[in-house]
Amino acid sequence: MNNIFYPSKNNKQNIHISILAKANNINAKDITLEYRKNTEDEFFKYINFDINKSIFMHQVHKDNIVKIDENNINLFGGRERVVEGADSLITNIKNIPLVVQTADCVPIILYCDESKSIAAIHSGWRGTVENITSKTIELMKNEYNANPLKMYAYIGPYIALKDYEVGDEVAIHFKNKTMINNKWHIDNGLEVKSQIIECGILESNVELSNLNTYDEVFYSYRRDGVQLGRMLTIGVIL
Repeated sequence: MNNIFYPSKNNKQNIHISILAKANNINAKDITLEYRKNTEDEFFKYINFDINKSIFMHQVHKDNIVKIDENNINLFGGRERVVEGADSLITNIKNIPLVVQTADCVPIILYCDESKSIAAIHSGWRGTVENITSKTIELMKNEYNANPLKMYAYIGPYIALKDYEVGDEVAIHFKNKTMINNKWHIDNGLEVKSQIIECGILESNVELSNLNTYDEVFYSYRRDGVQLGRMLTIGVIL
């Protein structure tokens, strides 16, 4: 089984959040589609959710948000029936896992205890620049009357600032950045956290992971280049 991580602060009575990382004994370059399928199947069995009822996205690094409700839920499920062209999902349906796939980008799970609604967001640097998380919070307010003061936000493992060198054309958009060896480095997760707080979610209700996807236990596009492995971050209303 691959390594599995959990947030420390969220109320586990209302939501389930878990993160599937990489096994210690395999190189990311050696991942095959069969290996990935088997480990993901094992993971969903371990956390006791049906992968065929989970909602995956075909993520495109934009700000498209899709609401999952009774009108469209039967269109999606598992790896074969994904939500095309989306980087954020929202729902208020219980026991439906929302899935974010990452290999350095920022995964975010939002949950409003008052409206019993949830979101799962993929935010690469482009998504962060386009404020996909802020737009998701606004849509949750409009669709579910979600109250930011009653919301919890989990920002999952992502590539750390020290390992995320970018060019001037990216750095210009970020407040959370620094120069290392005369090169810009950005903190995408901290930038997302700032956006979340600006939306009215209390800082005490925001959990920012200190895990770095550049480390060997995770999949990292920046470290390994093109490869099939992806970290899964799961959010479910219980």
